[in-house]
Amino acid sequence: MRCSHCNEKTASHDLWCVKCGKYTEVISQDLSAKKSLNSSWNKYKTFRGSNLPAGILAALTGMIPLCILIWLQNYTLLALPTWQMVVLSNIVWLFFIPVMLVPFSAVCRKDDYEIGVRDFFASFKSYFKYFMLSLVSVLFYLIIFYLCKGDPILNIVWLVLVVYWIAIVLPLPILMERYEINALKALKIAYKQAGDVRWNIFLMAIILVIANILATLLFVIGLAITLPFTWFAIRDYVDKLIEYEVF
Repeated sequence: MRCSHCNEKTASHDLWCVKCGKYTEVISQDLSAKKSLNSSWNKYKTFRGSNLPAGILAALTGMIPLCILIWLQNYTLLALPTWQMVVLSNIVWLFFIPVMLVPFSAVCRKDDYEIGVRDFFASFKSYFKYFMLSLVSVLFYLIIFYLCKGDPILNIVWLVLVVYWIAIVLPLPILMERYEINALKALKIAYKQAGDVRWNIFLMAIILVIANILATLLFVIGLAITLPFTWFAIRDYVDKLIEYEVF
């Protein structure tokens, strides 16, 4: 393999050329988020039917209650001050986000693309671990909300920080499982070591978020497909990053 800029010979997993310092095609080709998603989907779609029960449970116990509670807060508690509304919303996120994250513990114990009902319930033994990840995210959001909201320029800073946080936390569940570490240690690894592929991680996060939002419009059936796919897609991509020694 050779650098497309200076023709220097590079190793198959080199992210940048040791001679000219420019990125190799590894990031845009081997570590492409879109290619990884397509590959994961082609493998996952054969198992869609067998993943429906676990997907339905995840939707009914996680995403659907979360959406309903947020909607109720926004339409029944209008008299509350903004800061109280923000705190209440984040408390809801705090307890329901881990429900949709715990299946990562089961997914990471498998090499295939199938998660059963028993796997889903067994994953709840990891609830506290993912609760801590949710807590870190909620605290970060509350801090930047109160530091940045209210000023037009700071609002842009707030948006950038939210986007950046999404790109940082996406690999965390897999890092926590693969390296058997807590959320803070995984966060430290993801923050320090994934700078070269941060855009690819963010792109994957945006695609999966949009897919799950659209699936929410179809209620349980749509989420029963997209939620399990999300678990496996993130697993595959982060495993690829581990293979290429990004992590």
